[in-house]
Amino acid sequence: MNVRLVRILLGFMLAGVLTLSGCSKTKVQPQQLDKAKDEQSLLVYSGAGLKNPVEEIGTAFHAKTGIKINYTFGGAAQLNNQIILTGQGDVYLPGDVAELKPVKEKDLVAWEKDVVYHMPVLAVPKGNPAGIHKLADLGRPGVKVALGDPQALPIGKLADQLLKEKGLLEAVNKNVVVRTPTANELVVYLSTGQADAAIIWEENARSVKDKIEVLAIPELRECVKTVPIAVLTCSQEKELAQQLAEFYTSADACQIWQKWGYKPVSR
Repeated sequence: MNVRLVRILLGFMLAGVLTLSGCSKTKVQPQQLDKAKDEQSLLVYSGAGLKNPVEEIGTAFHAKTGIKINYTFGGAAQLNNQIILTGQGDVYLPGDVAELKPVKEKDLVAWEKDVVYHMPVLAVPKGNPAGIHKLADLGRPGVKVALGDPQALPIGKLADQLLKEKGLLEAVNKNVVVRTPTANELVVYLSTGQADAAIIWEENARSVKDKIEVLAIPELRECVKTVPIAVLTCSQEKELAQQLAEFYTSADACQIWQKWGYKPVSR
């Protein structure tokens, strides 16, 4: 009789332990879900010249949704290769819509939309010490010219195409002291006096307007480029990626783009 009683008591104790264990799991689950939400993140690829507005808009999206955003900035060629080789990432903003072609050919673009215009300009250090006034001046003996790498980024490709059309590329190439892989590096060469002139994006000049000047060159006004945004098919968070991409084209985002000197594409 005592043995039977002991078995019954042990049975009740075991059932109690299992019940408490089950309750414990139920209490932890909401915390685990919250933690999972906190750990949600998106990877954005962006042209280096777009860094300031892209990060500020991303910060606004994070404040609104709690979703963390990681960034990879660089030249279009570098970013395209990284997207294609890794098959990872969520959203892509290259400096020109034409730069989407390599990833589109690999069926890596699920959705795209034009965002803002990129305005090319001829820029010189403050005071214009080399006396640059027109594109032809870039070919004068002794002038130090900085240009973007045409194989790496849109502004480099644009500059070479325009100079070739004007019959100036050969003469200007003799004066080129650097071919940079990013648009931001062109600004550095100008602002530090390592170059007398460079073809850059107008928006990038705003952050160092106390160190460089922008010259009005009519030919460059005909070479405006369009910055797109794309959702990548390799995204593991397609709904969130779509939300972020659309946020970059929202009214709130447009104010930030304009703050940094960009002209939004008409909706």
